[in-house]
Amino acid sequence: MHLDQPIGWLFFIVALVGVWAVLRSLKKRQMFPLVFAALTVILFGWFGIATLIFGGIPA
Repeated sequence: MHLDQPIGWLFFIVALVGVWAVLRSLKKRQMFPLVFAALTVILFGWFGIATLIFGGIPA
């Protein structure tokens, strides 16, 4: 694991903010922001975890 990659941590923090946005959108029952927040969580979460595990762009 490459836990020293700052871009991976940045992606992970953005994914956490996206989780907060998903919960807020569910609470207010707004579907358009919910879709964008869910896509943010999926995309940034995937890239964050992949960056922390594999260490960025493969050589």
